[in-house]
Amino acid sequence: MLVGSYEHTLDNKHRLTLPAKLRSKLGNLVYVSRGLENNLELRTVEEFSLWEAELENLETFKKDARTLKRYIFSNSAELEIDSAGRIKIPQNLLDSANIQKDVFVLGVGSKIEIWDKKTYETYEKTNFEAITELAEKVSDLEK
Repeated sequence: MLVGSYEHTLDNKHRLTLPAKLRSKLGNLVYVSRGLENNLELRTVEEFSLWEAELENLETFKKDARTLKRYIFSNSAELEIDSAGRIKIPQNLLDSANIQKDVFVLGVGSKIEIWDKKTYETYEKTNFEAITELAEKVSDLEK
């Protein structure tokens, strides 16, 4: 399980050093995808394969399914973790999440989210007060 919140900085070559506690659970190859909340999502090869299988099970003849698959797969990249524990994030993915230099790296269960620092701070402030209400809504959905 991937957990925790870490502040990091991209170097001038757009490389991100992954937190050691998270890196130890990743292997040497990962997938980074454009997220749905103005962020990036990083998955292990195994997790990306499971996610891919879920997406491939969507009905191909439905326009929404094709649009979602196109969005996700065309905005994903296979990245190698170098010997220093860094990944080089492609510029188009950085741009899609408005990431400049300072980031939050969040362990979110089966994936890692990478957020621009200011964007995440705004997101956190906006959503903090609503978290109890959100937990109740999600709990009601499970019943």
